[in-house]
Amino acid sequence: MTVIKASGTIRQFMALQTPRRPTPAFESWIPLARQVVRTSLRLGWKDVFTIYTYPSTIPLAEALALEARRVGSDTHLTLMTDDLWFTSMQELSTKWLSTASPAERAMAEAETAHIYLGGPADARRMRDIPPEKFEANSLGGDRQHEPRRKRRVRDIDLPIGRLTPERAETYGLDYEKWHSSYHKALAVDLKEIQREGRALARALRGRKKVRIDSAAGTDLRFETKDIAPKLSDGIISPEDIHRGFVRTALPAGRLEAPVRPQSVEGEIRGTDPIPFAGRAIVRPWFRIESGRIVESGAAEQDQLLHRMLKQSKSESARIGYFTIGLNAAAEPCMLDNSIVKDDVGLGLGPHPELERGIVDPTVSFNWTVGPVRIEIGR
Repeated sequence: MTVIKASGTIRQFMALQTPRRPTPAFESWIPLARQVVRTSLRLGWKDVFTIYTYPSTIPLAEALALEARRVGSDTHLTLMTDDLWFTSMQELSTKWLSTASPAERAMAEAETAHIYLGGPADARRMRDIPPEKFEANSLGGDRQHEPRRKRRVRDIDLPIGRLTPERAETYGLDYEKWHSSYHKALAVDLKEIQREGRALARALRGRKKVRIDSAAGTDLRFETKDIAPKLSDGIISPEDIHRGFVRTALPAGRLEAPVRPQSVEGEIRGTDPIPFAGRAIVRPWFRIESGRIVESGAAEQDQLLHRMLKQSKSESARIGYFTIGLNAAAEPCMLDNSIVKDDVGLGLGPHPELERGIVDPTVSFNWTVGPVRIEIGR
């Protein structure tokens, strides 16, 4: 039998006709996923890694799962959709929403690490949901994730799914600026943030007098407590776990420290909006005496601010902690500006991790002021 060999031209033609498999969408997310798995969470053979995703973040969820499996971890992906979430919030009772999911509790009993990739894309739809539904849903989430807190499961908040044009429009943000700032902040070397954060933590060690002021009119003074600050640097280190700090966020870069409530005096004139339930509280202001908010208002959504403060027992609760942003690549144009360098945040009640023994879970109001000047005395 005569064997006819294909000419070079024919072979080239056949090669061109052979369909190539498209590159999976998750490939571009592998570097970030590798950082999360190997640096932030330090996953290994015995870990059970759960990933909560929406449709827009499925490629990132796939990359995270693949990288976790490459180091030997088990993985589980939970998919939520916008329509299911919004319809559930609108139609289901507060009793259903506030009840812990047995399935979620079971996973919280098995998981050793968790990551959340963000919520529904179009926050405008939140405006049609009554406030009591948000409260019930939050309570249900707290109840079903109680095993996660008790077992000190490592937990990362990477809400990149919220980075959408619809959400930017909802809260009056410039989407292009927000997108650019977010990704630049996400690319910052975590070790550099860690070094800068540790240096600032040393400067705040012991009881220090702090003053913050800004061109917008903020002028606030307070004294820190003699408790070592918490550094949220995107890395859950053995030292963090030893202190009970098993949660962090990406993009990273925030230092959190408790204050003496009675020492907080002055005025806050915020430049960062406060986003809530599909609305933005614009230019909020507060007058604070002995740690209590005695007067407040806003240029827009004044009533929403007062409702939030009432829910958080602001009449009796005092300012209990503050935060300082460390990420030099981030700009104050995002949904959450707490990582922006020199952007200061304040919170009602004791810090939930630094002062666990005296925390009141019903007090949960915190916000960022905007970039300020910071003076740390003795």
